Amino acid sequence: MAKVWFITGARRGIGRSITETVLKHGDSVVATTRNENDLNMAGEYAGRFLNLRLDVANDTQEQVDNVVKQVIERFGRIDVLVNNAGHGRITNFEETSEENIKEIFELNLFGLMRVTRAVLPIMRKQKNGHIFNIASAAGYGAGPVAYHTSKFAVTGFSTCLAFEVEPFGIKVTNVAPGLFRTSFYDKGAMRTEIDIHIPDYDKNRWQDDFVANNSHHEQRGNPEKLSELIYKVSSADNSPLHLPIGKDAVDTVETFITSLANDVNRWKEEAKNTEYKE
Repeated sequence: MAKVWFITGARRGIGRSITETVLKHGDSVVATTRNENDLNMAGEYAGRFLNLRLDVANDTQEQVDNVVKQVIERFGRIDVLVNNAGHGRITNFEETSEENIKEIFELNLFGLMRVTRAVLPIMRKQKNGHIFNIASAAGYGAGPVAYHTSKFAVTGFSTCLAFEVEPFGIKVTNVAPGLFRTSFYDKGAMRTEIDIHIPDYDKNRWQDDFVANNSHHEQRGNPEKLSELIYKVSSADNSPLHLPIGKDAVDTVETFITSLANDVNRWKEEAKNTEYKE
């Protein structure tokens, strides 16, 4: 049976690619963008496509609930939720204001939570559903605090949510893409401006070079192949909780696992010897 997908942040990049892939496979898609009618696909996929306005970062829970209500009025169900909306900021912790750290968490984490909160009652009633949270390989490795910790938080949320909703037949997959050929790293999309200049960091200013070196749209990652993999996983019986996508992402996660295991093993005897004696 054809499924109904609800995809946020669908105007471009990975969100757009997933939307196009799902439609080509014959499923229905409600794609949200910050401006209604950003996507002109209704004619080609008449009856199976709807573009709704949703500002994940700034809309209230009530506004998000109303968008989801429109989805149900049109299609009657939501089988797959793809929380894709997000943006990047690669600045050092000390040089980033609390306001701007809160801003990136508002979109990457709390906005994602509001959308999930609106959709979960529908999936619980259906007794099935699949939630894909588009995190990042950055959620498994060290890097600039604001962006990386927001993606670590998404990874943690996905892990805990999967535990809570498994009894209702709902699956959760935390998707951790590496570098893919999208506009995510274009100047203006990936923010590098600092709020508080600290000269000690001047000798290691790599952020602008990183953006410049990755805004060429020559990344190895193919968004269409990523989208096809997500579509395949959406129908798999053994869908994973953690899904790094891209060789660089897999390498990052494997390095994180090895580093974590090394830390645990180095101190495990002392750490285990902290209980009361019987």
